[in-house]
Amino acid sequence: MTDASKDMYLADDWISAPIADRFMRLAAAEALRRHSDWTEVVAGLDSLAVQFDPERTDPATARLLFQRHLGGVESGSEATAKTVIIPVCYEEDFGPDLNHVADMLQIHADDIPSWHAAQRWTVDMLGFQPGFAYCRSDGDLLDIARLDQPRQTVPAGSVGLLGGLCGLYPFEGPGGWPLIGRTPLRLFDPAREPASLLAAGTPIRFEAIGRARFKALKA
Repeated sequence: MTDASKDMYLADDWISAPIADRFMRLAAAEALRRHSDWTEVVAGLDSLAVQFDPERTDPATARLLFQRHLGGVESGSEATAKTVIIPVCYEEDFGPDLNHVADMLQIHADDIPSWHAAQRWTVDMLGFQPGFAYCRSDGDLLDIARLDQPRQTVPAGSVGLLGGLCGLYPFEGPGGWPLIGRTPLRLFDPAREPASLLAAGTPIRFEAIGRARFKALKA
C-alpha cells in the first residue's frame, strides 16, 4: 500500500490518512474494522480515519498501529462486503425530478429504473445525516446538477442523484439533490445494531418495486 504515514493527521483520539484510490480506501476500511484496536473506522471520499480509546492506547502507539494496518492492505485489494439490495419505488410522487434527470441523461423517464438498477454502486462514505449514504457507480456518469431551489423537506427514504453520486436520505429534512424515487427501508435505526443499514464499502444493487410492494415493506 502507498505509504501515507507522512501525511497522517492526529487530533485527540482520531487519526486520518489520505487514500485517493477508492478501492484501496474501502478495502482498508473493511480490513481495519476487523481489528479490535479501533472504536470506529470512517471512510471519506478521499481519506480514511480511525478512532482509538486513549485509555487503552496512547497516540504514538495508535499511530504506529494505524500505519501497520494500512501497510497490510495489498495494492489492488477490493472490498468484499455483501451486496445489499435496496428496493426503490420510482412513482412520480416519489421521484418528482425523474423527467429532469432523464433529460440530463438523455433517456426516457420510464427507463430510469432499469438504468439505475444496471449501475454497480458502492457506498463511498456516510455523512450529512446519520446513515446518509453517498454511493458511487463503477461506470462514468454525467454530472447531475443540484436543484436551483433546494427543497425545505425531503421525505425519508428518498433517493437522489448529484454530480455522479447517488444519495439515500435516512431522515426527512432539507435537500437539493434531484429525486428519482424512494425506498421503504429504514436506513438508520438507533435501536438496531449496527444502526446504519449501509457502511462505506457496501456494494448496492437497486431494485424497482411498485407502490403495493412499497406499502407492504414500509408496514
